[in-house]
Amino acid sequence: MRHLPKLAGLCLLAALSNTAAAGWVLFHQEGQPGQREAYFTEITRATERTGMDSMLGPTSVWELPVLVVHESAAAPEWTELKLQFQCMNRHRAPSYGEAQKAANARQEGQVHSPSTVADGRNDPARWNDPVTMRIAARSYTVPRVDLSNRPLAETPWAREARAPMIKAQKFACQGEDVRHALQTAMSQGPFDVGRFNTELQKIGLVEPVHPLEARTAVALLDLSWNVLWKGSKRPDPSGLWVKKLSPQEKARNEAQYAAIQKQMDDAVQTSNERYLPGLRQMQAEHGFVEAAARVRGTRSLSKMEASALMVWLAREESEVAARMGAPTVTQSGKLKFLRYDQSFDNSSAMVHVPSGRVLEQGVRTHCEAQFVMLQDAGNVWRVADVRIDGSSSRPGINPCQGLLTVPDVPSARK
Repeated sequence: MRHLPKLAGLCLLAALSNTAAAGWVLFHQEGQPGQREAYFTEITRATERTGMDSMLGPTSVWELPVLVVHESAAAPEWTELKLQFQCMNRHRAPSYGEAQKAANARQEGQVHSPSTVADGRNDPARWNDPVTMRIAARSYTVPRVDLSNRPLAETPWAREARAPMIKAQKFACQGEDVRHALQTAMSQGPFDVGRFNTELQKIGLVEPVHPLEARTAVALLDLSWNVLWKGSKRPDPSGLWVKKLSPQEKARNEAQYAAIQKQMDDAVQTSNERYLPGLRQMQAEHGFVEAAARVRGTRSLSKMEASALMVWLAREESEVAARMGAPTVTQSGKLKFLRYDQSFDNSSAMVHVPSGRVLEQGVRTHCEAQFVMLQDAGNVWRVADVRIDGSSSRPGINPCQGLLTVPDVPSARK
């Protein structure tokens, strides 16, 4: 990769940084003069393409649009690639070993991002590893000779070690970290490019990423030729770049672009409305499960506790009350305890006349169940642990039989 001189890089930041919000970015440049390429992507447009049968598998598929502008006269004018990457599935529950590794990393004060080091999504030792990717359908190239859109065939999955693909994979697979970087950059007023890049360095994007005001392919082309490659002669075999458009042609092109942009925005909004709530719910539940595991610590669970926790974990306080009735409530620190008691006693005393001994007949049982509640990120109380303790005057009798009921599954997942 050929780096921009330091001064040129500073000028680029000053000229291109968007003070409102970052969408399109220049994230990679390579090649010698005359053969250079500039890589742009809209980092807020990463889309999940995981099949329904693989949603809870070890990997997920995320797609990122990348636009490549070419300087060489023998290359296309530009290429728009829909790049799909195999990512670690951020929604799967971590194994016990992974959770312990993440907890140890936090205790040791290691620098980490919202993606845990434990599951491999953000391991600095693997930042430059080859990525598994493919060029998806709907990709196209634009030849210089006529500036027509020519579709590119979908490629098979393959390992790729080129720098722009490794960088693009981080934008596609670590969207949570990218959103965090954007929020941090805007948290104190105008968009702070320095803070933006500092946050991105935590996921391995160590070279500067430049936020842009440009929103169209034509604007990115102009930026490449007029700023990045200023002074380089632009090939124009079609003659269309020097052609002066009439006001009517400009208006027609702008109307066509506006219609296409609206169609794309509507599609994104529809997709977000349909899938984002579910994805955010899965992310929230994943985070709560990790917090609940810390509440339980190393406590050993009985078979009944383990069974109860499987169906009650992360259920809301209202669901517990709806199925179990009104509890006795106590609170200590960040935890709330919902206690339920059940007792049974049909015992009676009988005197054995010859010996004078008093014998007990019948049975006495007592059971106490505690739902340990913890607040999630939205301050909603949810079940983090279930503690059960019981006693019986007769061996073999389960004193807690019938106390615990299963939650109402349909109402819990509206």
